[in-house]
Amino acid sequence: MSIPAAVATLRAQSNPVTAIAFHSSNLRLVSGDDDGWCIQWSLVTRRPMAVWKSHSAAILTVKWMSDELLLTHGRDNKLYIHRLDNSTLDTAIPGVDDDPDKWRRPWLVASLDVNALNFCSAATCGSNRIAVPGTLDSNTIDVYDLLPELKRPYKALSAGIKTGIVMSIDLMEDRLIAGYESGHVALFQLSEDGSSNRIYLCKAHSQPLLSVSLHPTDSTFISSSADSNLVKHPLYPQRHSDRKCTTESEVDDEALSESTSLGTVDIKHAGIASIDMRDDEKIFAVACWDGIVRVFVYKSLKLLASFKGGRQQGITCTKFGRTNLSDGYGTNSEERVTSAATFHETALTRAFDQIHPKVSSTLKTKQEQKVRNKHWLAVGGKDGRIGLWEIY
Repeated sequence: MSIPAAVATLRAQSNPVTAIAFHSSNLRLVSGDDDGWCIQWSLVTRRPMAVWKSHSAAILTVKWMSDELLLTHGRDNKLYIHRLDNSTLDTAIPGVDDDPDKWRRPWLVASLDVNALNFCSAATCGSNRIAVPGTLDSNTIDVYDLLPELKRPYKALSAGIKTGIVMSIDLMEDRLIAGYESGHVALFQLSEDGSSNRIYLCKAHSQPLLSVSLHPTDSTFISSSADSNLVKHPLYPQRHSDRKCTTESEVDDEALSESTSLGTVDIKHAGIASIDMRDDEKIFAVACWDGIVRVFVYKSLKLLASFKGGRQQGITCTKFGRTNLSDGYGTNSEERVTSAATFHETALTRAFDQIHPKVSSTLKTKQEQKVRNKHWLAVGGKDGRIGLWEIY
């Protein structure tokens, strides 16, 4: 078992790093911390390109929805979409007593009031659809479309049994995956007419879910929790219920045994905080409570590498960069691009800005080319550091 090479450590944030997102160019990334600050980093210079206070509480999610649109989601019950273009922003590192209003913010494209009581990250599909825990009930899920106007095509999706609050969500065009406090994993089929079916329900874990991640090509997804298991599930189960999503009173205990998982791996260490799938969908990485990053082959769930995530007091999240990039900026691996998603991305950008040019994709230096071609893995730490590793 080989140990990946540590490349660098990014040091600026004084609070635990809670979320990381690589830009599709591989030349920069954005990190969010436990105090609501965001930093956009240059991976060429290893220095901040922009620093701003995005939220008044801890950041749960940062995701690139396109090459210029960044989603941030915080514990202050706010979800923002920012435009990060060529505008000059502040790069100074804030002190404890500094006023965050003195830092310039990126242009705000859209905002949404959401329920952040769950500590659950928002999920996106393309640059138009967002899934978050239900506004009125933390046991349910709401799905929003941004264009052509803000609407909620799927409201209060429920597993139909007592599951506790939603802990993790992943989303594709016709599927929604949810992990719950009870250890259950549910899969919903989303229809174009606005209806939804719960087609899979599995008591996969003995502890609350912490992360789910889908593998569209393999038609499966994987889940982790506060226990020590990684569990693989089907995206298109053969056995499913044809009923609509129901209330607790309409589901009996036998519903729990209708679905079984495809396989389980016990890593022998409790607490698998996050899962991130690389865009080639061959390997995935997990951040564990014991401070170890573990990299697995997805197909076999075989452990490929295991290493301490830097000098951190503990690790909170992992994120892969892009692989196999062309000369132009690629599409973010989280977008699961379809023709519809491409249309919405263009429409969302034009709807709020018709004067700012797109960021140039021209490679200016050999150093940029070198950075782009690395197979990055970023590891966020509780000490505010981000470790950069090169993975296979």
